[in-house]
Amino acid sequence: MHKSSLHFNSICLVRIMKGLKLGDFEIYWLNGGEFELDGGTMFGVVPKSLWLKKFTAEGNNTVSYDKDYIKLLNAPLLVKTREDLVLIETGLGNKLNGKQKEIFRVRKEWDIPADFKKMGLKRQDVNFVILTHCDFDHAGGIVMHNAKGDPELTFPNARHIVQEIEWEDAMHPNIRSANTYWPQNFSALKDSDNLQLVNGNFQVCEGIEVQQTGGHTKGHQIVRIESQGEVAYHLADLLPTHVHYNPLWVMAYDNFPMDAIPLKEKYEALALEEDAWLTYYHDPMMFASKFDGNGKVVKKFTARASGKRKRKMPVQDINVRQGNRVAIGCPKCTQVRDLSVKKYLGCKHSLTVSCLCGATFGVNLNFRQHSRKEVSIGGYYGTDLDEIDFDESGFWPTVPVNCRIQNISMGGLGFTALDQMKAQVGDKLLVKFTLDREPSEIIDKEVVVKSTRGSYIGCEFIDGSRFTDRTLEFYLMR
Repeated sequence: MHKSSLHFNSICLVRIMKGLKLGDFEIYWLNGGEFELDGGTMFGVVPKSLWLKKFTAEGNNTVSYDKDYIKLLNAPLLVKTREDLVLIETGLGNKLNGKQKEIFRVRKEWDIPADFKKMGLKRQDVNFVILTHCDFDHAGGIVMHNAKGDPELTFPNARHIVQEIEWEDAMHPNIRSANTYWPQNFSALKDSDNLQLVNGNFQVCEGIEVQQTGGHTKGHQIVRIESQGEVAYHLADLLPTHVHYNPLWVMAYDNFPMDAIPLKEKYEALALEEDAWLTYYHDPMMFASKFDGNGKVVKKFTARASGKRKRKMPVQDINVRQGNRVAIGCPKCTQVRDLSVKKYLGCKHSLTVSCLCGATFGVNLNFRQHSRKEVSIGGYYGTDLDEIDFDESGFWPTVPVNCRIQNISMGGLGFTALDQMKAQVGDKLLVKFTLDREPSEIIDKEVVVKSTRGSYIGCEFIDGSRFTDRTLEFYLMR
């Protein structure tokens, strides 16, 4: 993610986005969803007393209360080269049903499109997608559900690089692999021109190469990244976390564990020789690290700065006034600056402010123009509500509720979707519900999606659909 800033005399606004610099390249880790898996399956025959020490020693709440499940990320790597955007892995995707989320203990929803928006990018900007293998937790984001609930390629302009032998196994799974090679993850890719099957080592673009390894699956491949003499290896599920660095610590999920052990020895030796970073997809404690010859982490890259724990920053909640301007005062030197924050409209609203006096503090920007009322009202949303018939009392007798309105303001509303239809920022929807008041009144409005967070969708009324009477105003005053 790019670090963006605005300089206004002595104050600098910085959007908190951190990437690993590798020569001329930048590597960012995206939100591909988080889940919890049984620690025993992640460490195979390694005794629980050993792996549990490694995870709890980090002190990052990586082990669940029952001490059997461990928190794991699914963090796709976005590599920004001089010419291309290359995505390695795709995350869980947004197609999991409720039962699947329960089984795999999903704790954070996939939302790569939102990450792209924060970076000023679109998913259509990606040139290459590298799939190290086709397990659902790596390939779930190949295909996404759009606002209509239809499947479409998440990265429609990207070539998807897969080993041919891996693709064949995914298309013809056996009794074991059928539990992880899910057809819905490949539906929009398999007959498209976006699929590129390769055999063995293959140069994806300048500085990025895939190498077939096997080990985890028959067609598993790793990624070697090099820029200006600096190297990183993404070993995917040969090395899912830094805790798996011991070559003998292999997963029960590995289909060929005896092949995985020498492969880990080979690439770990290469990383030492080349002073290379090892990057991780599942690690909840660090995104990348370097080891010494004794297997000790000597350098790491995390979402947080390493070193001594910093004191908690003071945070100011500031309302953005007309013209998208704010007055920000430094709590240390008391200087006040009147700044334009227009560039942050529609982006992340939590910023870090650095003053020349040395003070650092947080700012939460509130762009909201209207007061919001918390509610809980059943409603219906979609792209076409013409077929929804309300009776005279404002209730529908046959159409089920597919969302719950959570809040309403004069400018928009927020609701939680109860179905599998997924909306994206910028989508236009129709929302219909009955106000919980007497006499009942039907609200039927066209909205545009402004934000998504899991199943929650924040919307703004489209100008022509805003309230022109006092119906909602009186309701909000109650």
